[in-house]
Amino acid sequence: MQDEMTPRERVLASLQRKPVDRISYCEHWVDPGVVIKIAGGLDKLTSNQEILRALSDEADDLSSSDGSLAPKGVRIFGLLEPEISRVLHRDNITYWGASAPFEGGKTYLLDPSTPERGFSADGIIKSRKDLDKMVFRRIEEAVEPAKEFLAHKEDFAACALIFLGIDPAWHSMGFETFNMKLIEEPEFVEEVLSRISDWYARVVEELCKLDFDFIWAADDIAYRTAPFFSPKIYREVLLPHTRKVAEKITLPWIYHSDGNLLPLMDDLLSQGMNAIHPLEPGSMDLLELKKRYGHRVTLVGNIDIDLLTRGTPQQVKKQVKDRIRMLGRGYGYILSSSNSITPACLPENVKAMIEALLEYGRYPIALD
Repeated sequence: MQDEMTPRERVLASLQRKPVDRISYCEHWVDPGVVIKIAGGLDKLTSNQEILRALSDEADDLSSSDGSLAPKGVRIFGLLEPEISRVLHRDNITYWGASAPFEGGKTYLLDPSTPERGFSADGIIKSRKDLDKMVFRRIEEAVEPAKEFLAHKEDFAACALIFLGIDPAWHSMGFETFNMKLIEEPEFVEEVLSRISDWYARVVEELCKLDFDFIWAADDIAYRTAPFFSPKIYREVLLPHTRKVAEKITLPWIYHSDGNLLPLMDDLLSQGMNAIHPLEPGSMDLLELKKRYGHRVTLVGNIDIDLLTRGTPQQVKKQVKDRIRMLGRGYGYILSSSNSITPACLPENVKAMIEALLEYGRYPIALD
């Protein structure tokens, strides 16, 4: 039996598919409100007076209008991350301060008349005349706060969340415009994507010089059933730009995209990531994925966020047990939700997920 490992040791070994004492648990985002309920109150979660004041009296000041963390939010949530991880037995902490490329801390350039996030939002970059609206943050604004964040990392695996560029590009152009331009004017899409990816490449190069343990790089590029675009377009138009970011990542890294990635998987993995997240339920055959790619990448996730939101603790425990049985052997699996721990997740279900991990996830896996 493997000796007890620190969270940092556990995650780094898991990302290399090396022996660990138990299956790692990682989340890139956890809503503090859910954890406060699990802990039994804010005062039970932390004794840090700065965090207590911010979360009880000044929560509206922590985020900017587009949902990205404001500078104060970066600091407060940086201090809070280890507290959250202790309660949840989570092995990582996440720095979000480098996720937004645009001036004002914006991740996307959204049309203010359609402020919804996701597929229903529209972007403001519609043609070449809009390119001057792409005003980027100074690199220092994204990197400098990370130093204070890392001063509080303790023995957790510290990661920085970035994008490779496709996700901010299609949001900023609007999903319909992005897909039409891929066919009609791919050079325009490349220009938008190139500017974004160049910024992330510069940022992640600096982040990798700091005391981070791994990078979590996001880019939603697929529906549940299939990718947004053909493998040919991905390979010839988009991949050359995201690869510029990947080449600057000198730490182990997790790649995030919802949906069915199998048609793109070989090209996707050519960027050198160590793990794939979040294995959206119903999108890919997990046994096929494990068989074809489990020797190349660690698989992360697949605990259904819909189940965490609407199910019962018993159903959650059963799913965790099933996923550990299916994916846990061979050290190539990290437990995670299929998205993140959002405010809609039921505290009792999140708690059940952790209890099942601790019950069934210790090596050697002893499930029939």
